[in-house]
Amino acid sequence: MHFDVATLTGLIGQTFRQPAAVASEIVKLRLPHAVGWMALGVVTIATVIIISIERLIPGRPEMISDLGGNPFFDALFLGAMTVVFIFVLYYAGLAMGGKGTFGATLLIMTWFQTIVLVLVIVQMLAVLLVPSIATLVSLAGFGLQLWCLMHFLNVLHDFNSLGKAFGLFALSIIGFVFGLSFILLMVGGAALVGGPV
Repeated sequence: MHFDVATLTGLIGQTFRQPAAVASEIVKLRLPHAVGWMALGVVTIATVIIISIERLIPGRPEMISDLGGNPFFDALFLGAMTVVFIFVLYYAGLAMGGKGTFGATLLIMTWFQTIVLVLVIVQMLAVLLVPSIATLVSLAGFGLQLWCLMHFLNVLHDFNSLGKAFGLFALSIIGFVFGLSFILLMVGGAALVGGPV
């Protein structure tokens, strides 16, 4: 698979039409983990930049994609969320009898974040051009994200069942909350230890 602009654009369009087919191609890739982490970092930063720009638009409605407001902490938060989610999806998937590898999970979630980035850009354009439907576009984008993710997880772990993929997603949300809470607790504890007495 060649990663030029034309190929990426075609894959994005195909993802919305045939998410399972694209996921099948992604899990076949054998890229070093370092490449996956680097790509995830780039996509995460790009997403935060677009959301930060969108916030500057006067009169914009509240969006599902909204983060905290500080680009630096938004990038750290979104990155931490995605990393925790990757580990949870991998281990929870194995616990449910899935066959996905960690490398494939990393690549699948990196591509999912790429799709999220595209939808955030569409959302920003809607805010600029047709503000009256921006909230509807945001909701539709959220639905598309779930649609793609269910197919991605189904293919990743070879479940052959979207219901089982949804079960993994629900279980992963619980694990994600516990994992992220642990990270925040550790960060908060470190801040207290290192802070003024």
